[in-house]
Amino acid sequence: MAPRSTAADNDAGGGSAADEIVSALQHRILVGEAPVGSWLRHSTLAEEFGTSRTPIREALRVLASRGIVTIVPNRGAQVNGHSSRDIRELGEIRAELEGFAAALAAERINDEQLQRLHSAWDGYQQIIDKITARTKQSAAAQTRETERWTHANDDFHNVIMEASGNRQLVLAIEDIHRRYPKNTAFVAYSQNSRLLRRNLAEHKAISDAITAHDSRGARKAMTAHILHSIDATVRWAEDHQQMRGQGTT
Repeated sequence: MAPRSTAADNDAGGGSAADEIVSALQHRILVGEAPVGSWLRHSTLAEEFGTSRTPIREALRVLASRGIVTIVPNRGAQVNGHSSRDIRELGEIRAELEGFAAALAAERINDEQLQRLHSAWDGYQQIIDKITARTKQSAAAQTRETERWTHANDDFHNVIMEASGNRQLVLAIEDIHRRYPKNTAFVAYSQNSRLLRRNLAEHKAISDAITAHDSRGARKAMTAHILHSIDATVRWAEDHQQMRGQGTT
């Protein structure tokens, strides 16, 4: 579901509104909901997101700077998209950087951060338990579920970034996240309890290694975790796009 913003929100914080739109559109393009070659129109997007055209223009300029769309005057923006190769290459960089952050965290984490890491893992486990035990849901319930998973996953990873104690490393990881949105893997995980359980086990392995101050183990566990999420996302996106293609033939 697209984020909504009011005119007052845009006047007070246009950059924030544009950032939300960038994230939503980038995710939509990634999963094939806005196929390569399709057009993103300013007026249509402004109506959908409940905003003026200003944050729409800002968002499309950001996407153009990343090579994801091409802006054509008086027409809008045409989707170029991330190829599977782009996603895998960005994922490989992210895996190495976050693996390094986990290794540093294992060496530098303090007691308060360690407590928050354990709390974040407990919260993540509770969310996974609820998701895997669910029955058929409404669209609104699915949206809430996605938001809860996203927050729980962010809580876990953010503690590790903080505990790494390396600001430049965190900035580098945030740059990768701007080019390839965080938490995209949930589209692949949400309908697959096996992948969700594997993801939970990977979080546990990372947490255990950091708790044991095992920097090598933490790095290995985090790197594998990120690579698995990238692989699941690419596979899901390719299958999803193929099904969409078959549906239009």
